[in-house]
Amino acid sequence: MEALEAQKLFYRPICNSDEIERIFNVANARDHLLKLRADILVDNMRLFRVYRNKALSDEENWSLEEAFDNSHYLKVLENLPSGLRNQCEKVTFGDIFSNDPNGMIFNTEHGAITTISDSLKFFLKFSHLAILDFASEVPMNIRFNSLRIALRTMLKTEAMDFLMDPRGIIPSDIASAIHEPIPLQMQFIAGHEFAHFILGHLDVANTVEQPIFHAISDNDEDYKPEKVFNNSQKDEFEADIQSILLPSYTDMERAELLHSALLWFGCLELYQAASDVMFPKSPWGYKSHPSARERYENLLANIPTPKYFELSAWNNFHKLIDELTKIIQDDISLNFEAYEQYGSAYLDKPNTKWRGRELVDRVDYY
Repeated sequence: MEALEAQKLFYRPICNSDEIERIFNVANARDHLLKLRADILVDNMRLFRVYRNKALSDEENWSLEEAFDNSHYLKVLENLPSGLRNQCEKVTFGDIFSNDPNGMIFNTEHGAITTISDSLKFFLKFSHLAILDFASEVPMNIRFNSLRIALRTMLKTEAMDFLMDPRGIIPSDIASAIHEPIPLQMQFIAGHEFAHFILGHLDVANTVEQPIFHAISDNDEDYKPEKVFNNSQKDEFEADIQSILLPSYTDMERAELLHSALLWFGCLELYQAASDVMFPKSPWGYKSHPSARERYENLLANIPTPKYFELSAWNNFHKLIDELTKIIQDDISLNFEAYEQYGSAYLDKPNTKWRGRELVDRVDYY
């Protein structure tokens, strides 16, 4: 009994009392998801500190479960026809922190759980700063440094404490522009995962085991693997299409969602390019999805062009991605340690316009 109570103490700084009991007495898929989230935070000190700070801000009403945003899943559900919505409401869903930039569906003894990595929001933010055009100028060195931060985020070598140490100062108009597509990109991925359920793609005989959240230097044996559904490449293409077509979106919503999805695939292609150089054979085991470029082309070829969608805006997109891919691959070849060393990378040097003063860990933030 004393040993059990000691174990519970590890969770007390980030969970309320009810949640701790649920973690140690898992009875359903919601409890299983809560335990996954909590275990990842407890095992990763920077993330633990971020959520401990969040808990301290409202200890009386704090809930780890409610600290994760579900709006992108709910947006999909509220736009599905009632029959499909009822089918999907039986599915447990929620974000976690993981290495996989795509969504993941876990096959657990309590049922399927669909998830998206919360790390993705930071990856997309810094990728957008590197990729998008802005009315205000963004210097090339800032774009390059931002792309490095984005890639390090998905490699899990970047410290996940952006909410305390934001890595620089981004002008408000540019900050608005880089954040604007993210909710729609998360919504597209959530719709993709729900489409797998609706289309009957999930086969319990077709699962693989993999660790969820670990750095490139970590040993897989240190992490308890979870069973993840591994769908066919054809199923992934179909889920991409139906993520946009199944919900009853307006013409404008469908155009904006397609725009955001194509931008997401451009960001994902850059991450895949970095992974191909660093890991000619991926350490995370299997090819869960077609390439980002293939998925991009599949959407454009198979989605009826929505009203308000400007195809001409994408004429030079592949050229930009190809140019950035070459830059990334050259940089990794010359500066591999900049991607594998754990810590924090920044947009610029201290005391500059894009950085501000240097923040000191445990002095300026806990």
